[in-house]
Amino acid sequence: SVQRTLAAPRVSTVTAPALAVCAALLGPPRLAGGPLAGASLVAGPEAAAARGQSSYASGSKVNKDPISLLQLALPLEETLGEKKVERLRTAQRLVEEVRLWDKAYGEVNDAGEVLKQSKKALLELVPGPKRTAAEGYMTALDGELINLKRLVVKGQDTERATVKDKEVADAATAQFLKCQDLIGKVEESLVPVGYSAPLPKWMPKNLPRLDGRATIEMTLKRPEGSQEKKYDIDNTIYEEAKLRIVLDGWSMPITAGNFVDLVDKGYYTNGPLQRADGFIIQFGDSGDANGNGYKENGKVRTIPLEVALKGQKEALYSETLDEAGRIGEQVRIPFQVDGTLALARAEFENDSASAQIFMFLFESDMTPAGKNLLDGRYASFGYTIEGGEFLRQLKERDIIVSAKIVDGLDRLVRPVPA
Repeated sequence: SVQRTLAAPRVSTVTAPALAVCAALLGPPRLAGGPLAGASLVAGPEAAAARGQSSYASGSKVNKDPISLLQLALPLEETLGEKKVERLRTAQRLVEEVRLWDKAYGEVNDAGEVLKQSKKALLELVPGPKRTAAEGYMTALDGELINLKRLVVKGQDTERATVKDKEVADAATAQFLKCQDLIGKVEESLVPVGYSAPLPKWMPKNLPRLDGRATIEMTLKRPEGSQEKKYDIDNTIYEEAKLRIVLDGWSMPITAGNFVDLVDKGYYTNGPLQRADGFIIQFGDSGDANGNGYKENGKVRTIPLEVALKGQKEALYSETLDEAGRIGEQVRIPFQVDGTLALARAEFENDSASAQIFMFLFESDMTPAGKNLLDGRYASFGYTIEGGEFLRQLKERDIIVSAKIVDGLDRLVRPVPA
């Protein structure tokens, strides 16, 4: 059973160490029903905290925004060098700090100036086939930043706690998301054409890999005859919970490739959640008869532990950060967001993972800030970017009605049969 075989951190087995998982990780991903999960600019710094800041740091300013974290994980420093992309990263940070309402005008102004001054140099870094599109993104971003600045001024001129104030703040929030999306498109255009993360020579040849990113849509519902309430979001009842998940193969090519391959094979469809305890949501256990994983040619396909590190093209394999003597180094897909996706494994066997997946949840009062002991010990490879409001309502035995790849299947590289 999951309890006997598994792999994802369990309160009963990891106790104090596993519960010291970074108190600052809390903060819901983008909700399906609105742009910012109820954290509009009108509320000031407290609202911004719900979406996070633009650094990886632990503590009060930990980044809880899955979109921002995915942008920061793009392999720009690794392929172009930190210095060449520094100003673009600065612009990203400034735009994200617009969510701190009292600082918004200055930050959006500074972001525009940084981009204006560095536009030519940045476009020179963009590979030829993507340069025209990148120039279009930057031109559009110039205009959207001006629109954002106007909304910020308008919002700061209104009275607090009025309907008008809320309407302006909501409009500014939506405008911020447009700017964030365009910055992400500019950043992604800098990734070299055809880039794939290098793999060690010893990597088994029977493993699929993902070269780039893929998006998965997952739909769940209560099992037949369940006495559990339907999903209730702001007093609206939903028969199904819908999640949208982005997987990062540039950081975690083998782990992400394994999951995309299994989703495409229908491995998870109609399967139950085998754990949903407020800390971890887990699925993918095929049962004892099947080795609790995915069998291929009569054997369970196992995946080596993979840990992507910031500033390093090739991930760390088969070792935790502790074992490799690299404690404190920054992982590229940190456990900082509700719905962080990771590959479960046996607690003392690094390379024992197969098909069991866990989605990380977090309660801030369970752990002290800055003590995330999951990073570098489990292979995190993506984030839930929509549908996060459903995560804490999922229950053990809920059924995965469907799991499908809506983008990125063409980036999956499967081994060629002998």
